[in-house]
Amino acid sequence: MGRLSYLDKEKVAPEAKQIFESLEKAIGRVPNVFKAMAHAPVFFQKFMEFSGATRSTKLDPKLRELAYLKTSQVNGCNY
Repeated sequence: MGRLSYLDKEKVAPEAKQIFESLEKAIGRVPNVFKAMAHAPVFFQKFMEFSGATRSTKLDPKLRELAYLKTSQVNGCNY
């Protein structure tokens, strides 16, 4: 199975670079999964918008995480 490389901030599209900078400011780093998503900047940007929307709900964080895990299980995700 092929693997995507992890892109550094210097090699990403401008949209992704802004997200990288926001992540660095918020959590001090850019997790590898986001470095891989940066290969598709439009998807990456939309994913981050969706992620932000799910985090700004009144849903209990534990229940939200359980929904993420169940969705991954149903879809056969290993990561």
